[in-house]
Amino acid sequence: MLAARITAGLALALAFASFSAAAQTVIRFSHTQPETMTSGSHAMAVVFKDIVESGSGGKIVVRIQGANAAGDERQQIEKVRNGINQMSANSEITQPSFFEPAKVLGIPFLFSSDAIAWKVLDGEFGQKYAEGFRMKVGVRILGHINAGYRSIFNSKREINTPADLKGLKIRVGENPIHIEMMKALGASPTPIAWPEVYTSLQQGVVDGMENPPSLFYAMKFYEHQKYLTLDKHLFSVHTLFINDAFYNGLPADHKVLITEAARVAIAVGRSTTYLAEKASLDQLREKGIKIHIPTAGEYAKFKSAGRPSAEKLVRDQIGDEWVDLIGKNIDKEEASLRAGK
Repeated sequence: MLAARITAGLALALAFASFSAAAQTVIRFSHTQPETMTSGSHAMAVVFKDIVESGSGGKIVVRIQGANAAGDERQQIEKVRNGINQMSANSEITQPSFFEPAKVLGIPFLFSSDAIAWKVLDGEFGQKYAEGFRMKVGVRILGHINAGYRSIFNSKREINTPADLKGLKIRVGENPIHIEMMKALGASPTPIAWPEVYTSLQQGVVDGMENPPSLFYAMKFYEHQKYLTLDKHLFSVHTLFINDAFYNGLPADHKVLITEAARVAIAVGRSTTYLAEKASLDQLREKGIKIHIPTAGEYAKFKSAGRPSAEKLVRDQIGDEWVDLIGKNIDKEEASLRAGK
């Protein structure tokens, strides 16, 4: 009888555990960046997890898969679209594979400041972009952070104007817009897959690369580079996605919780990225990297050389609607900022 009671008790405990596990909603949340709290995407994921798990009383469990553990960016978005994973944070570089108007975010020298970028991405343009993405892909956008401004590093010489780039082989991703921009600036763009970048710098396959300073520092690329020019040619947008069918299937209170958690987590992700980029400049100086901050006149030369042909390429590929829309919103927000509004 004792054995029977123990067996029955174990069966009841297992049944209760199975019921509890089944009652939990699991969110698998992937991103591309290192799993450290100095990484904007990871800090965002950790804060989101904390708020959602505590706010749901444990009814929702968030499992973070950072540092490309869920595959490359294309695979991560694909998994969210297919419902294998529920959420991800991914850059603007891969988004055009799913929603072609995303190419507009790759236009170089687009945003003059973080303040303008957030006003535009959180405003009319961002809302239309999110709805277009959701309708086409079946993935909802909860908001955007960034990975910093992409700037130019090299091992040969200080770059003060586009003319100084002539003859330099600069690594770029396999993105036609980035390639076109680097050509227009006078460099020789060399597409190289991300896992091969460190070795390519080490062996001199390329003379330099373009990336946000914080990522450059985290990957120890400074070991084979000497110069950084903060031309800030691209505001590297990272978008927070959630599977739309999954979101719509949640109870109303959980939808509210996820939306509010995302809002706080995005604010943390933006702040983390900003602080990490500022800290990385001091860290890079300590590693012997010579940093040049272009004057207003020098920046204008980079912009006038690098933007027109890249923007034309985007217009040729997706038409004028999205380019004109983001341009109109940027102009509106810049005018508002100048007016002190």
